[in-house]
Formats: sequence, C-alpha cells, structure tokens
Amino acid sequence: MAELRAPDGATLVYDAYEPALPAVPRAAILWVCGWSDHRTRWRKPAEALRDAGYAVYLLDQRGQGDSGGARGHLSRFSQLLGDLQAFRRHVRRQSAAPHVLLGHSFGALVVLRYLETQPSDPVQGAVLSAPWLATAVPLPFWKRLAGRVLADLWPTARFATGLDSGVLSHDPAVAAAYDADPTVHRVMTTGAWREIQWAQRAVPADMLRIDCPLLFLLAGQDRLTDAPRAQAFAEHLRVEAQVRRFPDHYHEILLESNARVALDQVGAFLAARGL
Repeated sequence: MAELRAPDGATLVYDAYEPALPAVPRAAILWVCGWSDHRTRWRKPAEALRDAGYAVYLLDQRGQGDSGGARGHLSRFSQLLGDLQAFRRHVRRQSAAPHVLLGHSFGALVVLRYLETQPSDPVQGAVLSAPWLATAVPLPFWKRLAGRVLADLWPTARFATGLDSGVLSHDPAVAAAYDADPTVHRVMTTGAWREIQWAQRAVPADMLRIDCPLLFLLAGQDRLTDAPRAQAFAEHLRVEAQVRRFPDHYHEILLESNARVALDQVGAFLAARGL
C-alpha cells in the first residue's frame, strides 16, 4: 500500500504492481476502482497485466477503500478528476512509461469525464469496463424523488445500496469475499447520488471532447450498469472506440472465472497501440 495527497489534502491510497527490474514497463496502467470497491479486490488481473509487462497502479477513490473521505459520500464530482490528475503526476515520479487509464463501473465514469476535461494531458488510451453511464434497472420513483429532495436538505444522509453480491461474478468466491470484506461499505449519500447523476448527463453531452482510443468491455448479463447504453455511447464517439461484448459475463468482467478472455482483449488493444 502506498499513499499520495489529493489537491485538497485528502489521503489517496493505491497499490503498485510493477515488473521486476531491469525490465522497463511497456505502459503504466492507472486503474480507477468503482463504488464501494477497492484496489485489493483486483489483485489477480493486476498481476496478470504486470506479468505481461505493464506497470499497474490501482487507486482507491476518495470515500472508498482505504482512501480518505467520508464513506460513500461525494461532495463534488470534480474532486475525483483532480484526484486522478494528482495520481497521474505521482505515477510519473515512479515510471516514465506512457499512461493508459482503466476504469471499472463508477471508475469508468470518472475516467470518461476526465478524458473530456483534461485534453492538455493526453493518455495513450483508456479501457472502460462496464461503465456506469446508467443503471441497468431504473430506481423506483420514490427513491428518485427522495434523492432529489434530500440532496439539498441532507446531502450526507446515507442509504444502503442494496447491491446483491451474487450479480458481480459467476465465481462464487468473488461474492463470498465481497460479503466478508469490511472495507466494502455498500452505502451512498444523497449528495453523492446527485453528483453521479450529474456526471451521467455531462459525459454523453461532452463525448466529442474525447480524443484518445478507447476499449469498452461490456457484460451481456450485467444487472448493475446499462450495457446497451454504453454500446450506443461508444458507437457515437468520433475517436476509435472498440467494443468487446462478453455475453455470459456478469458485471465484474475482469473478476469472472474466465477473466483471461477479457484480459487478452486488453492486451491486444494495448499491443495495437505499440504498448
């Protein structure tokens, strides 16, 4: 575990998986984890990418995992973009390798918004795993109404997400580990939900600002994020956007029993960029 400071002084925690010296990494993959998620859950795919010659840096976003911030809360979505920029600067001090961003679910939403707002600091490409552009099933009307009202009156009010760990992966070990993990908080504040909904509107509105190649990994049995919405988004981008669908996969594509299939697609995407 290593740390860096966010622009506002918050502590951000990450893990590094780097090829053994004297090997020079083919690229630095900056991995942005999702909501109620954290870096150590992704150790196996990170190790696989490291063994393929990449340096992988897994970030716990603020309010998640071991990073600072109130659990499950988000004051402003823009804070996450500043955090990612600070993370990139920090990684540059560890490695001169070109940067590739990898975001899963909520992390993919952050990566997409970052690409739209940071054109002066380009990356070589980005991988979006099950991006959370919309939920797979709309929330009940009463929850949406309560969220709108309380976001202003009580933005730090916490509610259980109600996430069923059984829809994450076909591998039963993934669900068991998620249920037993004390770092998984499974909550969200009304203020965070307001900011996430704002980002889900802003990202499609500004999609033409993205100017690097993208790889979308979409799960055919995703019950958490809207895979068809993500595919439609990819099809309307002006840059190269490859879409790889995995019909039998659940939401956490890179933690599935046959995650190797998706990892091979990531490797092919990077190799085509000369990485």
